[in-house]
Amino acid sequence: MAVGRTTAIRSGILLIDKPRGMTSFGVISRLRKLTGIRRIGHTGTLDPFAEGLLPVCIGRATVAVQFMSNYDKQYILGIEFGRSTDTQDLTGTTIHTKSLSPAEQAELIASDFKPIREAIDTLRGDHFQIPPMYSAVKIDGRPLYDYARSGRKVERPARAVSIKEVVVEKIGLEDGILRAVIRVDCSKGTYMRTLADDLGKQTGHYAHATTLVRSRCGPFELADAVNLEQLFDWSRQGIDQQSFMTFLHDKGLLLDISRAFDFFPACDLPADLAGKLISGQTLALSEDFLLKSQQLSWANRPELIPANGQRLVFYSCGQLICVARLEEIQPAFYRIKTERVLIDLADFRQS
Repeated sequence: MAVGRTTAIRSGILLIDKPRGMTSFGVISRLRKLTGIRRIGHTGTLDPFAEGLLPVCIGRATVAVQFMSNYDKQYILGIEFGRSTDTQDLTGTTIHTKSLSPAEQAELIASDFKPIREAIDTLRGDHFQIPPMYSAVKIDGRPLYDYARSGRKVERPARAVSIKEVVVEKIGLEDGILRAVIRVDCSKGTYMRTLADDLGKQTGHYAHATTLVRSRCGPFELADAVNLEQLFDWSRQGIDQQSFMTFLHDKGLLLDISRAFDFFPACDLPADLAGKLISGQTLALSEDFLLKSQQLSWANRPELIPANGQRLVFYSCGQLICVARLEEIQPAFYRIKTERVLIDLADFRQS
């Protein structure tokens, strides 16, 4: 959304390395204090127990939040066996315990922890997962953790989740306690704490999550994130609210809204057609036009060949114009149904 320097540096996507013990809303509150901007939102809530990548949209970039909610994610999950808890992580109250005998420890070591590795392998694939009681999922308008704190257990519908990949990063015994670290690539809405609890039940050893770090969210990587303490250090060095966004922009930390759509097929439009979409006019395009105006190689990615209902983004004159879906009105001919226009007509014409 390059709409002139002043506007551009009052909006954008900032990747935050959220510290453990802070809520996602707490991150937003601190960024409002740093920037003086109220219109800030995040995608992919992280529990206080979790840390790592939290993409934050600031100013006009908040329009992208709704399209970022379906991002796949990657986590690094630390698991300790021998104890299960009511929260499924180390902050909860112990429910079950199980100690490993010397013989069991020796057997696990001799097999290179084969039973645990096999159980971890079964996580891969599509599953139905019941959200934990200590979560932000809402039932009848109340988050589940409200019910849990009042001692009330409610029925939770199972949700479909997909585990794309699971890799064992570390596994071993320390002082007789079995611990593992796994890397998980998964769909949105997958609860890592529940995976730890499930592994404990499946192996009969009981387990809970000890650490949880989000390392990737859609196209964004934790390695590119900045921590809050660094931001406050800069503010203490004299970077005031009015200058803070410009400062972040100049350091390359404030990403353009277009980065939110890196995984979307994209097409270029001539300025006259782009103006029509921005103005809310109906536009119909042929499959041939869409293929020739592509920014991504649809020919090499069959899933991106134009199809009825497909979501894509349009650019014009180097600017992101809108998010839209294709509606087939006759064979190989599509009506463009805009879901969200991302630039004002006046700003587009000034470019």
